[in-house]
Amino acid sequence: MRRIALVDALRGFALLGLPLTNLVYMADFNNGYAAQSGNAIDSFLTAFIDVVAQGRFRTLFSILFGVSMCLYLEKHGSSIFVRKAQTRLYALGVIGLIHGFLIWPGDILVNYALSGLLLIYVINTDSKTLFKLSISAITLPILLLVYLAMAFPEPRVEDSISTFGNENSPMMLFSFLRQNAENYLNMLALLPFLTLWYTFGLMLIGVLIHRAQWFQGNALPNFLSVFVLIPLAVIGSVFTRWFLFHENRIVFEVLNWLFAIPFCVAVVSLATQFSAIIERYSRLLAALGQYSLSLYLLQSIIGVVILQFTLQNSQLYFHQIHFLTLFGVLTVLQLTFVWFFSRCEVIGPAEKLLMNLQVWFQKRVVK
Repeated sequence: MRRIALVDALRGFALLGLPLTNLVYMADFNNGYAAQSGNAIDSFLTAFIDVVAQGRFRTLFSILFGVSMCLYLEKHGSSIFVRKAQTRLYALGVIGLIHGFLIWPGDILVNYALSGLLLIYVINTDSKTLFKLSISAITLPILLLVYLAMAFPEPRVEDSISTFGNENSPMMLFSFLRQNAENYLNMLALLPFLTLWYTFGLMLIGVLIHRAQWFQGNALPNFLSVFVLIPLAVIGSVFTRWFLFHENRIVFEVLNWLFAIPFCVAVVSLATQFSAIIERYSRLLAALGQYSLSLYLLQSIIGVVILQFTLQNSQLYFHQIHFLTLFGVLTVLQLTFVWFFSRCEVIGPAEKLLMNLQVWFQKRVVK
């Protein structure tokens, strides 16, 4: 079965947008904090990113993961799908653990691997049941987190900023790895209570979208996407930010995840309506989607090296405009990387590693 170029293009678009919100967490993982300049433009940029970008690209990526699992099922057939998918997800999880412990604790690969393993066992369930399961998996953990955030207020940003980098190089690296391990273990502990189920629910949406044949031209009416879903997402984010951002930022961020869902569903629907145009003029985006694993790891490596080692705590004084500048540079580097690799017709290094690990698991783990 051939790849769907539109799915690759959407995945490439989502991948390019990830650093727009991830860079602030690479600078200060505990807070995702950009220093306030008091400048109106900087304040507007922060609010704009919160409303239009925060959570959107990761949500889109998760939905597309569910679509891709359906394509993987169609490619291999039900008889060997489980074994193939399991080994691929085991391999993805191993890469994620290395990434999370050694590079950046904000890793999403282990989450995707575990959510994907859950998805394997329900992917053939009827759509009505999957819809109910998706709603439950998304809303129940979020309601729990909102309750906990309201019951136990978070500390002020200024009180919880983590710094290191004043030591010599070996001690600085040790401090970095120790802090990474602590933060990543905390992230892993959160998986079974929130992020695993939320991501699983988003993947189920991707399965339902594929079953509804959106990519064959049966998506939502454009009127519903443009005048209902997108305004609902934007207005909802604006109001929750207005009332909650300064008093309880975690509650705002969690609710903002919910508003990301109608936004991304609308984006996918609209993209399918203009698939011919997108596929014709977005070959580079489609290539980005095919090299997504290598590019995701590249984003982390470059972001962490610059923000943690090169700047050595100066990043804590970065304003939003500085992060946007770094985002622009990183975007150009990724496009250059993809242009070179696609022109040479070679497999990305992370994709090659994934394939080798998958073969290893097929021989030694999954029979």
